[in-house]
Amino acid sequence: MRLFDRLKNRIRNGVNRAMESADLFKKDVFELDGVPAFREYYTLFIFAWQAVYKGYYKAWHCVPLKTLNDPKGKTRTMATMNAGKMACSQMARYVWNERCGITASTAGWNSDEPDPLNEFLQSVLHDNHFGIAFGDLIEKAMALGGGAIREWVEIPKDERGNDIGEGKIRISYSMASQFVPTAWDNSRVKCGIFVNREARDGYYYTVVEWHHWDGSTYRITNDLYRMPIKEAEEPQNILGWWYPLDEVYPLLSPDTIIEGVENAYFQYIKPFGANYADDNSPLGMSIYATAMNTLHGIDIMFDSLQREFVLGKKRIIAPARAMRNAPNPNGGTPQKYFDADDEVWEALATDNPEDLKIYDNSVDLRVNEHITGINGELAILCSQIGFDPGTLAFDQQKGMKTATEVISENSKTFGTVKAHENNIRDALCDMVKAIFDLAVRYGLSWNGVPVEKLLAPGFNVSVKFDDSIIQDKDAEINQGVMLVGSNLMSKKRFMTETLGLTPEQAEAELAQIKAEGTANSVAVTRLFGGME
Repeated sequence: MRLFDRLKNRIRNGVNRAMESADLFKKDVFELDGVPAFREYYTLFIFAWQAVYKGYYKAWHCVPLKTLNDPKGKTRTMATMNAGKMACSQMARYVWNERCGITASTAGWNSDEPDPLNEFLQSVLHDNHFGIAFGDLIEKAMALGGGAIREWVEIPKDERGNDIGEGKIRISYSMASQFVPTAWDNSRVKCGIFVNREARDGYYYTVVEWHHWDGSTYRITNDLYRMPIKEAEEPQNILGWWYPLDEVYPLLSPDTIIEGVENAYFQYIKPFGANYADDNSPLGMSIYATAMNTLHGIDIMFDSLQREFVLGKKRIIAPARAMRNAPNPNGGTPQKYFDADDEVWEALATDNPEDLKIYDNSVDLRVNEHITGINGELAILCSQIGFDPGTLAFDQQKGMKTATEVISENSKTFGTVKAHENNIRDALCDMVKAIFDLAVRYGLSWNGVPVEKLLAPGFNVSVKFDDSIIQDKDAEINQGVMLVGSNLMSKKRFMTETLGLTPEQAEAELAQIKAEGTANSVAVTRLFGGME
């Protein structure tokens, strides 16, 4: 490195250290220019939902505790059933599972061979572990009220930063606490920032990635902030002090300008339901936003159930004269004492012969009462998040509910899941469009054929959700067959909505059925004609 560059970096690093030590220009996300005033919303709601999802919300689970050994008092951590995560996990499993998928089809593709455009899409999704990662994102979005998907092209480079191969499309998944919308309209979020934090060499380095529009130009800018780990503050919106990007991420471009883009290279998803806390915000609400008191009550009961075995442990009543004497460190009368680690003895000061008898003073454990109370709260929780009562249950005998029970009881659950699916479908379609746009822009190919050529005839995107977990698939197919037979539903609609075929696949299947029917009619005519 040239002497001038070394001197410049030394001065720059010295200025940064001076600012950190003087606590100057310390930033959080909501102090950046262009970021809406969402600090209160994130603090009161999103960060609280995140704490509940993780299983430790200080306002609930840090409980004061006073003992004889520590009369000044200390705190203990309340046991948690983590019902919030259980609910989000169950909802995410209903919405997105291994049978769900996204397909793309070239317009007019009628060949029996696999569609190369769809093969390219599936390779991108597979390389990014989309099936599993998106399911995890859905679960966290249900908990925190939203999440975001982001697409970009990763191009391999040598040590000097020169391109050495064809790029690959990458997809990242961010929780609501890592994304802040900055511009939106009635239908979708148009601009936003992603907050990515990394621990390295005793510091937190946070990259703030801006996605915004400058007129018709799409622009992605990156800024870096640094903060010593020992001074790190919560929540995560605290960034620290500005730091040169190229010092830590030399291959990351500080400013990327893209022309001719129609849609952003990210998609914001959120659960179904209106934001009652902030009418002017595009941010979503956790599925348990209205059930916080219920979740707190469940944890209180679950903690009480566990402490029932602690406080209700075996107790033996013994006469005080059986206890030991110990010198008083302050002088005066010796003190009675028993071993604090001995959990089964209690002293009883009395001279009545009847009271000098040693006997068991253990209490009955109230296990069934606690389970009944927890089930009552779980039923309320199910109603609040859109499940039928009994979807989440604590049953000693039955355990998990059978599939038949889920199918027959989850009519409300089915409606809730379909509403969430409708919110997610548009975002997934936009994600596929962004993938194809990036592939064309960076000249990517599939099996030697440019993706741009595969897209030339046009394309369709289909998102297939699997409702067999909450709905009897055979019953749905039988109902569709009856509707088609009664001329109340078209065969094409039955094939697309019930069987999950794309419109092109349905057209091809109907044409094949018609051709086979014609061939069979000709064969029958010839058979009977020959018999004559």
